[in-house]
Amino acid sequence: NLSSNALHSLSWKTFQHLPLQELILVGNPFNCSCGLRWLQLWQNGSRAELGNQSLGCWEGSVLVPLGSQPLRACEPPTVRIEHPEAVLRQGDSVNLTCRIAAEPPATGEWVLPEVGPELPVLSDWEILLEISNVSSNLNHKDLTCRAENAAGPAEDSVMLNVTFPPVILLLHEAIPQHFWCIPFSVDGNPVPSIRWLFNGTALAEGPYIHTRIVEYEHNSTVLHGCLQLNRPTHVNNGNYTLLVRNSLGFAARSVQGRFMENPFSFSPEEPIPGTRNSSLEGPVETTDEHTFGVSVAVALAVFACLFLSVMLIVLNKCGRRSKFGINRSAVLAQEDDLAVSLHFMNLGSSPLSSAESKLEGLKSNFIENPQYFCDACVHHVQRRDIVLKWELGEGAFGKVFLAECYNLLPEQEKMLVAVKALKEVTESTRLDFQREAELLTVLQHEHIVKFYGVCTEGEPL
Repeated sequence: NLSSNALHSLSWKTFQHLPLQELILVGNPFNCSCGLRWLQLWQNGSRAELGNQSLGCWEGSVLVPLGSQPLRACEPPTVRIEHPEAVLRQGDSVNLTCRIAAEPPATGEWVLPEVGPELPVLSDWEILLEISNVSSNLNHKDLTCRAENAAGPAEDSVMLNVTFPPVILLLHEAIPQHFWCIPFSVDGNPVPSIRWLFNGTALAEGPYIHTRIVEYEHNSTVLHGCLQLNRPTHVNNGNYTLLVRNSLGFAARSVQGRFMENPFSFSPEEPIPGTRNSSLEGPVETTDEHTFGVSVAVALAVFACLFLSVMLIVLNKCGRRSKFGINRSAVLAQEDDLAVSLHFMNLGSSPLSSAESKLEGLKSNFIENPQYFCDACVHHVQRRDIVLKWELGEGAFGKVFLAECYNLLPEQEKMLVAVKALKEVTESTRLDFQREAELLTVLQHEHIVKFYGVCTEGEPL
């Protein structure tokens, strides 16, 4: 509010950069001059609420309305830049001409990004800007020519399109976020392609590893992004090389990525002692290994027969009387199939019924439920066929990993499995490990988790 002050003149420069909502100027004894032309223009454009104010100026001894007072030969300057339309390459030279028309006379300047104003000599209302060895820093940047006089300011801008080979501005080591990210920043015009090498070979991108552009800079060709890795493991440790290329050249830079310690005592990619690590041939089976395998199979078969025999005897003797005293004739149905299935749920001690007589006759033919037991021996999985993905959990005796396993099923090249690995291998834990493997091997049922085998090459089991 500048109302009722002794203001004879007021320059537009005072308010040039102010985001005014309202400027109150009534009651000031302005003198009619070219310096008030900007107020007339603001009134006509209803800027800063000046259109609603009755402003006047003194022409000699007469107070006239400012809006109707003609101010001759008093207009803001006009500015026009002449520039070549051709695309520039880095290192070229270019001349830009700024033409200015103004009455009263105006002053002019060139404003370059990150440089500031340049004040060349004004000749015949032309300002010539000569740029030799054009830099990529001027790409997509505004070059502005400004002019001003007492009536107001004016400007014109031009944006240069400078082509240059790609450059890698930033490549940082991997950062753990919701996912792992290898951040990078690249620049180039035309926009460069982005590829990655992992340990010197092309990195195949997919849902678990892929390039993501995070941000585009305003008025710039700089790309900020990251190589996103979703839960990488030790198999992803290594050298990552960023390759950027466009039609004018290429650039490369490398960084080491380390995400997880190797849980094995050797690298799964290395050949396993005693085997030939070939995609066409499997491991060489020695005579000792074959003999050992046959011995284990025979021992398991004998153990299974003895175990079933003892169980039948125990169930037969102990089943005569249950500590609960339930009469088995009350729970047995008359159908043979149901009676057979409930034979080992014998909880009573009453005399044999007709259904029980049938059961006694069938007992000699009953061996095992084929739905739960099979004659398969423990399957051994090659260490090189197991690729750990990430850790799922940890218990008192071991860790559980999600892994990819190859050559488990003939119809599938690889599949996702859970891998239980022992922390410390003692004689007792090794025996427990062997017993659990044997039990899970024979325990096959649609409602029990599928067990595929063991890997005993090196540590951990």
